[in-house]
Amino acid sequence: MPGSGPDYAVGAALTLLVDVLWTSSNYLANTVLTHGYDKPFAVTYLSTASFITGLQRPSMPARPSSIDGRRRKTDLAILVDAPESSHRSLDDVIARGRSRDSSSHRGEEQHLCASSVHSRSMYGSDSESEGYDVSNVEIVSASELPPLSIIETAILSMEFAIIWFVANWTFVAALAYTSVASGTTLGSTSGFFTLILGSMFGVEAFSMGKLISVFTSFTGVALVAWADHDAPHSKMALSNPILGDFLALVSAMCYAGYVTLLKVRIGSEDRISMPLFLGFVGAFNLLAFWPIGLLLHWLGIELLSLPQDRLMWSGVLVNMAITVVSDFAYLLAMLKSSPLFTTIGLSLTIPMAVFGDAAMDPTSLTIQSAAGSILVLLSFAGIAWEENRSSPEQEYDAFV
Repeated sequence: MPGSGPDYAVGAALTLLVDVLWTSSNYLANTVLTHGYDKPFAVTYLSTASFITGLQRPSMPARPSSIDGRRRKTDLAILVDAPESSHRSLDDVIARGRSRDSSSHRGEEQHLCASSVHSRSMYGSDSESEGYDVSNVEIVSASELPPLSIIETAILSMEFAIIWFVANWTFVAALAYTSVASGTTLGSTSGFFTLILGSMFGVEAFSMGKLISVFTSFTGVALVAWADHDAPHSKMALSNPILGDFLALVSAMCYAGYVTLLKVRIGSEDRISMPLFLGFVGAFNLLAFWPIGLLLHWLGIELLSLPQDRLMWSGVLVNMAITVVSDFAYLLAMLKSSPLFTTIGLSLTIPMAVFGDAAMDPTSLTIQSAAGSILVLLSFAGIAWEENRSSPEQEYDAFV
C-alpha cells in the first residue's frame, strides 16, 4: 500500500469501524424490511436525508499543507495554463514535472500528468477545440489549489446526489430480496467497478494483475450468489434472490461511478469539506426525491406509511444514525489513507456478513459461500499486492 505513518494507522482504524457499522446497518435494514416495514424507498429516503445534519456547522477546509512539502499520493495533478508560450511536447511537460520533486516522487508526477490529460479528454475537453496546447500547460498538484467554496460544494453535491441516492436505494431494496451475505458481497464489487472506471477516466492505473483479481472476485461473487439460490434447506426465506443480487450489483456500479467521478471532479479530497458536501446531498435528497415516494404510492409499488411499532421506529432511527456516522467515517478514512486502501479494507464486511448469517442460521453457511468469500478477500489482497509491487513508472506504462 502506498504511504505510511500515523495517518494510515488512523485510516485503517476508521475503515475497521466502517466495516462494523456497515455490516450492522445491513442486518438492521434487513430486519426492518423483512419484519413488517417493507419500505426500501422510505428507509433510503430517511437515511440519506439524515446527512443534512452536516449543515449545522459548515466549515470549509483550509489550504492543505504537507510534511516536508511533499504532496499526498491521493492527489491528482491539474493542468493549468502556463505563462510560457514555448511549444513543448508531452514528454517535455512530464520532464518538467519530474524536475519539480525529488527522485522518490518522479514517477508519481509522470503518472499524474497522464491522468490529468486523460481526464480532460473524457469530459470532451479536447485540447484543439478549446485552443489548448500541451505547450501551454504545467503540472499543478490538486492540493495546491484553493478549496471549493460553499456554492461550488453545493453545486457538486446536487450533481452527485442522484447517483448516490440510486446506489443506496438499490442496495437497501436488495436486502429485502436476498441475504445480507450475498448483498454485501455483491455490493463490495464496487471496488472493482471503481478500478475499471478509474482506468477509463485516467485516475487509476490498469494492469494484468488487477484484471486477474477482478475475475477472481467475480468467481467468488458467483459462488456466494449460487449458495443463495441453491439452499432450499435454509430457514431464511428469500423472496427473490436473483432480483436482490441484481439490485446489489446495480448499487455497486452506481457507487463506483459516484466515487470515480467525485475523484475526477475534485482531484484532491482535501479541497472539500466532506460533512458540508454530504449535508448538501442530504438536503437535496430531502427536497428533490419526495415526489418519487408519491409516484410509488400511486403505482401501488410502495404505499406511504410510517413504522407501526416502537421496534420498527427504533430500527429506522438507529439505521439513520449509523448511516451518518459510517459515511462520514468512510470519507475521513479515505482522506487519511487513500480511496483504494479503504475500498480494500471494506472487503472485511464480506466475512463479517457470512459469519453473521451463520450465527443466526448455521445451515446458511455452505462451502460455496465460504469459498466465495475467501476468493473475494484474495482478490482484494491481490489488488493491494499489485498496487504495492508496481512502481509509478510501471503503472504509467501500463496505462499508456
